[in-house]
Amino acid sequence: MLSGERHEKILRELEMRGSLTVNGFAEKTGLSTMTIRRDLTQLAAQGLLRRVHGGAVPVPSERQGDTVHRRSRQPLATLGLIVPTTGYYFPEVIRGAESAARELNARLILGVSNYSAEDEHRQLQRMVANSVDGILLATAGSLEPGSPTFELLSGLRIPVVLVERSSRVFESVMSDHSYGAELALEHLASLGHRRIGLAIATSPTAPWLRESHERMVAKLGLETDAPIMEYVRSVVGAGNNQKEFAKFLRDCRRTETHAALVLPDEEAITLINLAEEAGLDVPEDLAIVAYDDEVADLAPVPLTSIAPPKRDVGHAAVAMCMERLAGKTGSAVSPALRRVSLAPKLIIRESTVPGEDVE
Repeated sequence: MLSGERHEKILRELEMRGSLTVNGFAEKTGLSTMTIRRDLTQLAAQGLLRRVHGGAVPVPSERQGDTVHRRSRQPLATLGLIVPTTGYYFPEVIRGAESAARELNARLILGVSNYSAEDEHRQLQRMVANSVDGILLATAGSLEPGSPTFELLSGLRIPVVLVERSSRVFESVMSDHSYGAELALEHLASLGHRRIGLAIATSPTAPWLRESHERMVAKLGLETDAPIMEYVRSVVGAGNNQKEFAKFLRDCRRTETHAALVLPDEEAITLINLAEEAGLDVPEDLAIVAYDDEVADLAPVPLTSIAPPKRDVGHAAVAMCMERLAGKTGSAVSPALRRVSLAPKLIIRESTVPGEDVE
């Protein structure tokens, strides 16, 4: 590593953490303690830091003058963000992460796995090889012990924050999808529906909705014979599961189910179209709540929806990673893993209440 690169790393470490120890920095970077001490002496001679026993601390900003202004434009950290897609759901997550990165003076590098665990693993390896300071990951595959992604992440000595995913091992920021489903069922039940169907695409979100649906049916005393369907999307984002939803609609009619929660928006639109072709009115004959709120307001009958706080999730994930880098976690020794859960909101539109449009 060239001396300029080492000096930049040292100054960035001081700006991020407020202090630096020779032994700790050597362990973190793989540099020799002799090299680090020599670099500290050179930087101290330039007035860029102050030597203390065992390491260094920043000099007061007034003594750095223009140097502080020049360095303030340099990012404090480089964070790698890997998402499954930039075409659905995650654009708002990315925008939230970008906003936080700008506010916190971090550089964000984006990777897209296209729902391929193998591609995700390759991109993680590349980011680690390029010495990113932290990883933000909405994983496309398994995070079970033994999986390539789990083993790679477990061996890192940089912060890892999962985005819209949960784990007992890694820190995470995600939407409270269980609460989102509760909002949907409470809303439909409040309109007098005693049977509420569930149609959900297989995804990381699906288990939360299924569990919450079962729990809320029991809690609200609803009928238990409403149809429940979990399906594999034929093409992500295309709304092509016509056959599955035609059967779901037949099951709704057979069981006299007049309300449904559907994940995601496009398939809720498919259900509207099928209902209209069958001579049913939405919401009079079938009330529909969509989950995700990506294109819900553009449906033929604007869809009542559950809107996860996607932008806030991205923002909070970057903030959490930067706090971990700066050591601002409230504990000096073995800080506890944090799992942040952000609440979705219910947006009422015409698919459940005619004439309503409440943002």
